[in-house]
Amino acid sequence: MAEDMVRLDYGYCTSEGLGGDGAGVTPELLQARQQRIDQVHQRIAQQRKQGELGFFELPYQDDDKLQPIREQAERLGSFCDTLVVLGIGGSALGATAVDMALAGFWRHAFERKVGAMRLLVADNPEPRSFGQLLENLDLKRTAFNVISKSGTTAETMSQFMVVKELLSLALGPDEALKRLVFTTDPSSGNLRLLAGREPIPCLDVPPNVGGRFSVLSAVGLLPLACAGHDLDALLAGARDMAERCSLPGILENPAYLFATLAVHFMNRGRNILVMMPYCSDLFGLAQWFAQLWAESLGKAHTLDGELVNLGQTPVAAVGTTDQHSQVQLYMEGPLDKLVCFVTLDDYGNDLEIPRLYQDIDSLSYLGGHTMAELTQAEARATAAALASQGRPSLALRMPRLDEYHLGQVLMLLEAATVAAGGLLKINPLDQPGVELGKVLTYGLMGRKGFEEQARRMEALDLSGKYQL
Repeated sequence: MAEDMVRLDYGYCTSEGLGGDGAGVTPELLQARQQRIDQVHQRIAQQRKQGELGFFELPYQDDDKLQPIREQAERLGSFCDTLVVLGIGGSALGATAVDMALAGFWRHAFERKVGAMRLLVADNPEPRSFGQLLENLDLKRTAFNVISKSGTTAETMSQFMVVKELLSLALGPDEALKRLVFTTDPSSGNLRLLAGREPIPCLDVPPNVGGRFSVLSAVGLLPLACAGHDLDALLAGARDMAERCSLPGILENPAYLFATLAVHFMNRGRNILVMMPYCSDLFGLAQWFAQLWAESLGKAHTLDGELVNLGQTPVAAVGTTDQHSQVQLYMEGPLDKLVCFVTLDDYGNDLEIPRLYQDIDSLSYLGGHTMAELTQAEARATAAALASQGRPSLALRMPRLDEYHLGQVLMLLEAATVAAGGLLKINPLDQPGVELGKVLTYGLMGRKGFEEQARRMEALDLSGKYQL
């Protein structure tokens, strides 16, 4: 393996790492799983050939595909210093994860680098936070990227309508339109309809790319280009990982290994998967993964229609913070968790701990070490402590945190999600469980054609009936 590649460390998933009592995987077990992986591999190859897994092709976008994204980023950046993304779920979490990772957890507390716009993602229409954001924006210097594949997303479209009115009143209709970009379906939907009425630029969401797999499409790339990140390096990392994730063997394809381990432990009662990066800047990545894993794998039925009600619940944590808030549960609570650590070989910045208080043994040992050494030691110690109690973990080892390596991680986790869906014999690309809440909301809000849902909601609603 090339030194510059992200590695998947699974030592604490093995029988050797967990004590050899049958809890961990063995070489023989992985070899036995290869036959099932071969079936999954064939199905994925067929789906890719049929164009059903469009996210696999996003790293290979050429300059012609990327040019409209770069042009819009350059246009907006020429007169605005802030970009607000109006989107929810997959339309929001990917850009947030990458920007947080590359610009830093504290990015909004400081000035951005020259030429980079401040990126804000308004993924919740509740009026307290959204209203506060709007009240504090300089509308002359702010652009809005409205992201909805269908153009019917109630949350996003309500935000857009508020913003459109606000911009028009403050700046006039023409100036308002200059500050808008739509990212939507290439040919249909409400945003395309509106763009046909008014000169609002549109970028395409590929029809074969679902929202939670869309970070490497215009959905994520326009905000990231505006924020000054290197799209070429991000896609290069994803491309190199996509090549590794196209190999057939469990022990040569990290996505297949990740999926095999996750499903193996899930089938043994570990139905919670904790994503725990040892870097605050990667907390957004853990939140992005939570949607990817939950929405893709939480399904009622198999592809054959069998009722299974399965899924592995993802939890976002961050080390070392959550060693002091969650690890007690992981160490001594129910045997229902698999932990995935994310670690950095090189933090890119380090702080030496001064040699102070040499007369206090419980402090003096820290002097001369660095903050990176301490963080890395905490990660190693936590994994070893869990393993000592028979509790499995794996780790994604990143050489450093930059666009190239982050692109690798994004692609690995997307490919692993699809592979896990194949192992579980469910469809990882749909989300039928989300739809009922949507249509009941339409009924409550009086949308035409949803009168039956309004009546159903009236029968179901217990709001205020039982309260203390």
